[in-house]
Amino acid sequence: MTSSKLVGLALGLLVASGCGDSGSEPTSNDGGGGAGAGANPGVGGSGASTSDGGQSASDGGGPATGGGGTGGNGAEIPEYATFHLNYTQEIDWTKCAERDFVVFDLEETPADSIAQCKGMGAHMLCYFSSQYEEWRSDAGDFGALAEPIDGWPGENYVDPSDPKNFEVMKARLDVAADKGCDGVDIDLIDHDGHEDYVISIFTEARNRGLWVSQKNAPGKIDLFFDYVDLYQNEQCQEYDECAAYEGLGRPVHNIEYTPCHTLPYLYSHRKDVEAMDAWEEPCAP
Repeated sequence: MTSSKLVGLALGLLVASGCGDSGSEPTSNDGGGGAGAGANPGVGGSGASTSDGGQSASDGGGPATGGGGTGGNGAEIPEYATFHLNYTQEIDWTKCAERDFVVFDLEETPADSIAQCKGMGAHMLCYFSSQYEEWRSDAGDFGALAEPIDGWPGENYVDPSDPKNFEVMKARLDVAADKGCDGVDIDLIDHDGHEDYVISIFTEARNRGLWVSQKNAPGKIDLFFDYVDLYQNEQCQEYDECAAYEGLGRPVHNIEYTPCHTLPYLYSHRKDVEAMDAWEEPCAP
C-alpha cells in the first residue's frame, strides 16, 4: 500500500461487495470483508454463483478454480474468492461459513478462534505489520528503526538492514503457523528500499507452508509475483489503480471507503472507516 493509504491499528473491518452512504474517508490500512452468500466448503472446490451484484464462489461447491495455481500450503487457489476482514475480536462467526477467506489479527486472535472459523469452512489469513508498532508484545525485540509512519503515532518503518527486524518477522510467521493460519496478510510492504526485506518475509512464509497475501503496492505486483498467492487492495477504485489486478488469475480483495462498483476480477466491498466492527455493504453493479 502507499503511505497515503496506511492501514490502521487492530481495528475491525468487515464488508461486502458494495456501495452506499459513506462515513469519513480513511487513510487507514484496515480493510474490509466482502459480499457473497451461501456455505463455503473451502478453496479448491468448484462452482460459482452470483451474489450482491458480483461473483460469489459459494454455490454448494466453493469457489471456481482456474489459473490461480498453488500457494505456500500447496492447495489450489482459485482465480476468484470471497473475503471477510475483521481486526477486532467482535467476531461474526456466520462469515466463517460464508466466505472463502477470513482475515483476523495474528496477535490478538487465539488459536481456538482460528480453529473454530476454519472448522466452519473458511481459510484463515492472519494479519500483521512488517513495520514497528509500539503496542505489540514483541515491540522490544525490534532493532534499529527508521522514520515514523506519517499519521500513525507509535508506528515506525524499520531499518531493513538490521537483522533483528527480520528475526521479529520470522518469529511472527512461526506464531502464524503454530496458530493454524493458512496464510498471512502482511501490511506496509510498499516502502521503497524494503523490497528485499519484504521478499525475504514472503519467502519465509512460504517455507512454513503459508499463503502470502500482498497488501496494496500495486506498482510492485510484478516484482513480488513469484512470492504471492493472492491480493488485498485498499481504494484502487478511488485512486484508479484497479487495472493492475486484472488478469492476474488470483483472488483480489478490494476495500473501498467511498462509493464503489463491482468489477468482475475483484471481490469488492465498501466500509465506513468510522464503523470498525462488522459493517459491510455491497458495491453497486
